Amino acid sequence: MENKYYQIDEVAKLTGVTKRTIRYYEDLELFKPARTDASYRLYTEEDIEVIREVRNLRIKLGMNLAEIQRFIGLKKTINHILEGSIKDIDKIRETEVKVKDLMALVEEREEVLKKIKNNCKNYLEKMSRTIEHLEER
Repeated sequence: MENKYYQIDEVAKLTGVTKRTIRYYEDLELFKPARTDASYRLYTEEDIEVIREVRNLRIKLGMNLAEIQRFIGLKKTINHILEGSIKDIDKIRETEVKVKDLMALVEEREEVLKKIKNNCKNYLEKMSRTIEHLEER
C-alpha cells in the first residue's frame, strides 16, 4: 500500500498546529518527514499522528517538551523491541523501568487531577447553593 503524503500547510490545518511549531517538533526529532528533490517536507499519516499526540500531551496533559521527547523516544524503542530489532536484554529491562516510571508519573498526575476535579465539584455545589439562596430573597 502506498503512503499518502501531505505538505506542511495541509498538516497545519489537519492538526491545528502552526507550521513553525511543526518545524520545531521536527528539530526536536519527534518525527522525520520525507523530502522532495526540491527539499520540500512531505508528511505521512504517522507524522500527523505524532504531531497530534504531541499537541494532546502538551495541551491536555500539561507535559513539557522534554517529557514528550522522552515519551516519544520510549515509544520508538518499544516498537523496535516488539519488532525484534532490539534484542539486548539490558536495553529491554532498561525500557521496562522507563515504562514503569512513566506509569508512576501518570498516576501522580491522575491524583492531582482528581483533587482538582473534586475541588471544582465542591465549588459548583457551593455556588449553586449561593444562587438558590439569593433567588429565595
